[in-house]
Amino acid sequence: MKKLLMLFVFAIVLVSGCAQDNAESVYDKDEDQAGVDLNREHDGVRHGDGPNFSRDQDDGMTMTDQNPNLLNTDNENRHSFSQDVQKAKDVISDAGYEPGSIWINGGEMNVTAQLQGRVTKKDRDNAQKKLHDMLTKALPRYDINVKID
Repeated sequence: MKKLLMLFVFAIVLVSGCAQDNAESVYDKDEDQAGVDLNREHDGVRHGDGPNFSRDQDDGMTMTDQNPNLLNTDNENRHSFSQDVQKAKDVISDAGYEPGSIWINGGEMNVTAQLQGRVTKKDRDNAQKKLHDMLTKALPRYDINVKID
């Protein structure tokens, strides 16, 4: 009985092992199920994608375009806070004031400007309101806090 059982187990192992030779592996195929060419030795050109498609072509996408969880480390065509600070300095100078410190904290911009000479509190408040309106028009994305010295 033991010999018959051992012969039966051996036959099952032999048949199951031989059956795997006929199965086609993903590594043996030239294309995957979607029809994409798996051969990587054809000059970097994919079949079915046209004669000018190269595997090295990335369509101008950066890693941050592909994965939104990565921080943007390239300044190419991107918004820069230094541009906003420079624009605020230009607005302050055009208004006739001397720009002081300007810093951005999230969506808030803190601006300091100096008036020339001695002025009254009323003139300082009017200048602060005028400068706040001008900066809000120039940089509407920020909540702007203006302080005039």
